[in-house]
Amino acid sequence: MTSPLSVDQWLLFLQIAECGSLTVTAAARDVAQSAISRQLGAIERACGGKLFERTARGVRLNEIGQRLYPRVKTWVTAGQLLTEDATGLLREPAGVVRIGIIDSLAESLCGPIHAKMERLFPKVRLHLVSGMSGRVSARLENGELDIALFSENTRGRSGRGDGIARMPHVLISAPGDPLTAAETIPFDQLHNMPLVIPGRPYAFHNVLEHWAGRRGIQLNIRLECDSLNLQKKLVGAGGIYAIVGMSAIRAEVARHELQAARIVQPSLDRNIVLRLSSHAAPTEACQAVHAVVSRHVKQVLPTLTQWMSEGHQP
Repeated sequence: MTSPLSVDQWLLFLQIAECGSLTVTAAARDVAQSAISRQLGAIERACGGKLFERTARGVRLNEIGQRLYPRVKTWVTAGQLLTEDATGLLREPAGVVRIGIIDSLAESLCGPIHAKMERLFPKVRLHLVSGMSGRVSARLENGELDIALFSENTRGRSGRGDGIARMPHVLISAPGDPLTAAETIPFDQLHNMPLVIPGRPYAFHNVLEHWAGRRGIQLNIRLECDSLNLQKKLVGAGGIYAIVGMSAIRAEVARHELQAARIVQPSLDRNIVLRLSSHAAPTEACQAVHAVVSRHVKQVLPTLTQWMSEGHQP
């Protein structure tokens, strides 16, 4: 009976796959290439067949190896997290926590959250990622993030994660545009308006198409752009409009660089949720970050979304 592979052997499998070369792997481990070759042979014999293809430039995973790689990576990562938890049970939370925050909230939240974590949990290190909501939620679902703060369609499924608030959406334009001069704008006025919106899998596509169909209007999507900052620059130059979360343009409206009107009839509100990854049990560090982010967002989000009605709209 073949003995099961050790953790070290699986780690070598991952390293060879990522290096793509036995020579590079050997150099990284400061051993002879022949030793790496023998160890790889032992791994493949234990698995009952080849896992790599030999090429002129090195090695690459074959079809079986490609199927094994993500499973081994997930298993090794889970083992490392378990070790971190086991050694840290009697200590304060420590380790890296990968957190994604949607662009519309990142600028306002990342600095204060980092400051609170430094003060309360100095051994926890944050890896911050920002992006459009669809990208952030997809990275969470793929296991690339530990925690994500993003927006979710109010018409979609709910009940997962921590619902924090609703984020109103606004139509933004260049300063002086008559369509956004009032505090609100009816959804029907979006008919044939030139729009720039994020590309799929951003779920807001579906919301816009749903309501356009219900209201009998035609959407004129002239450009897809996954960068919020670039969207705002394009809109500021004139000739095109965008639909964004209200908090995303607070500073630009205050500086008279953009103009905004809240969309009504219907209002395009989105749920703001804070969600932990379902790929593994949260570490002590993840739980600490989740608690800090949840408290902070619940405190500041109302002030980020209610400012237009308090006289900030020019």
